[in-house]
Amino acid sequence: MNRHSIFFKLNLIFLFAIGALVALFAMMVREIESQEMRMLEKKAIKYEADIRKIIVQNGSSLQKRLKEHGYTTIPHPEEINVNLRPVFQPPPPSFSPALRERIEDGRLRIYRDNERIYFELVGPKSSRMVAAPIEIYRPKWIAIFFGGMTGIIILLYWTLRRSLIPLKTLAKQIKRFGEGEMEISTRSDKRDEIAFVANQFDAAVKKINAMKEARTLFMRNIMHELKTPITKGKLSVALLKEEQEAKILQRAFSRMEHLIHEMAEMEMITSQALDLNLSRCDFRSLVKDAASLLFIDEQKIRIRCHSCFIEADYNMMVIVLKNLIDNAIKYGEEETVHLCYRKGVLEVINKGEPMSKNFKKLTEPFSKDTNGLKKESFGLGLYIVKSILDAHGATLSHRYEKGYHIFAIEGLKPAA
Repeated sequence: MNRHSIFFKLNLIFLFAIGALVALFAMMVREIESQEMRMLEKKAIKYEADIRKIIVQNGSSLQKRLKEHGYTTIPHPEEINVNLRPVFQPPPPSFSPALRERIEDGRLRIYRDNERIYFELVGPKSSRMVAAPIEIYRPKWIAIFFGGMTGIIILLYWTLRRSLIPLKTLAKQIKRFGEGEMEISTRSDKRDEIAFVANQFDAAVKKINAMKEARTLFMRNIMHELKTPITKGKLSVALLKEEQEAKILQRAFSRMEHLIHEMAEMEMITSQALDLNLSRCDFRSLVKDAASLLFIDEQKIRIRCHSCFIEADYNMMVIVLKNLIDNAIKYGEEETVHLCYRKGVLEVINKGEPMSKNFKKLTEPFSKDTNGLKKESFGLGLYIVKSILDAHGATLSHRYEKGYHIFAIEGLKPAA
């Protein structure tokens, strides 16, 4: 069990409370028994002295004299002796030396039950047993009090544990939400603090979903509305007679079209919350499809791989390779891009000038390196790559060695 869990701590508090209550009950019972024994010692000293005085007196029969003083003679002590508990073995220090000596010699034996104390006077030929009443006060409120306290603690523990159970459900729902599952609900009809947190989180989820849907709808509407005028504009450009103006407009429309394409990729990735569909992917097929999207000759991509299969979302990995290859072409000094995959590490290598910006900065949206740039770029490529790799549990790093840029992807799972 998790030692930092609230349930673990609650169990510890419950066990400690029960243990402390049992210990306190045992201490009180022991103290009551100790007081009872001290009282019994005093009564035993008094009764034993009275019985000796009565025995040495003359007059009526001994049984009658004992009865007059409130004592009872037991006619058959051998029958009752088996049900009695011997006490004062050995005799306590409060007894007189003579009384201790008589008990140690076996001339006097003292027993008790819950109602009387018994003195067995042992003689050379016969023995006599005399009983005297004892009034022992054993407060019943102690058992009632401790029984009630135990019941209250158990009830509180059960109530608290039942109140905390929704925390587990809330934690599961939050975990599902963190993993990208948006259709969750943590609504609670209770009125405690946990229900308040659950309802606030449920409201936040609904607000996030509404904002996400509004953003998605907004982005799709913009892209849809822009595609139509761009298409019409490109058709109109083809009819222009002025070649210079046509080139300028063609370049502007191409730039807008490229921007819409990258925005569409971003919208697809974020709107789907990267719900990956993992499968066995052929690395060479991924590169082929990426080259097809870039409209470049596959001969410009040199591939080296020892184990050419990975476990990933095929479509997402095509986008990753497409962006990295496109990035290598834009900033490279050679037309050839080298791809190497071995031991779970994928490297995209191209020759070029050092970066003018920090690599971490370049993975942010709309951040681009202008050093050595050959084509227009909006600075979204590496951001999209990093987002997809994060969802795969992989990382993207960069190093510059001997005039070559090396983008390395680590953490991809090899497929059998």
